[in-house]
Amino acid sequence: MKLLPRPSRALAALALALGCAAAQAAPDCDRCQDLPRLYREMLEQEFLRAKFQTWISQAYYPLSIDAMQTQATSALTAAMQGNLYGVLAPPASDAGTAGAAAPSFGTVISGGSCQLVEYVPRPGQSPTTRPVTEQQIRQKLCKPLAEFTIEHENTHIKACAAAYKAGDKSVESVEWFVQSDAKAYDAGVRVLRDAIAALARKCQWAGSTNVRKPDNSMVVPTPEEIVTLTKNVKAKGNAMRRATQ
Repeated sequence: MKLLPRPSRALAALALALGCAAAQAAPDCDRCQDLPRLYREMLEQEFLRAKFQTWISQAYYPLSIDAMQTQATSALTAAMQGNLYGVLAPPASDAGTAGAAAPSFGTVISGGSCQLVEYVPRPGQSPTTRPVTEQQIRQKLCKPLAEFTIEHENTHIKACAAAYKAGDKSVESVEWFVQSDAKAYDAGVRVLRDAIAALARKCQWAGSTNVRKPDNSMVVPTPEEIVTLTKNVKAKGNAMRRATQ
């Protein structure tokens, strides 16, 4: 997900409040029981991709980058606290369940720095930023979340560098930001779909007759299938524990 805080012209990935902290506390998310968490992340990213693609298709953009960020953040927060996750809604006891969209990592666009940054929360204030490397992101997040974040931000970095090299004066316009966001969300979603499909197969997902969607992204289980897969794995684990007692 993505946001543009006021301190700098930056395209920034949004995340659940407390979501990144939870990911940092659990550096691995390659177990069958991690499928719901990865799927929820995919749903959030697809929601934001659709939001930005709608602005593009309607050729109707917010009046400013701040307004764009505010509208995207508000829409995602409402969806997260609504029925975005459907049957995969996290238990009420999970950290971040009632959270809001918040910045995590981003790309500074202003002045052509095209720099990868991390957002640092400040109570009662807008977040500040500090430079971050891909290696540091991989140390903070489990592999699927790190790889989709890096792919998302690298899409911005490449677009930023190309625009400044070409002398594109629209690089800091709302339209440019929206189009860059739509492409970055699409790139990140594809990485997440690859990871979810691969993990689901390891968890005994039977798969689909079509491996890829018409847009060439990977087909993944339905939310209902994710629920079934995790329940089956849990049941097998309980049976194994009973057998060894």
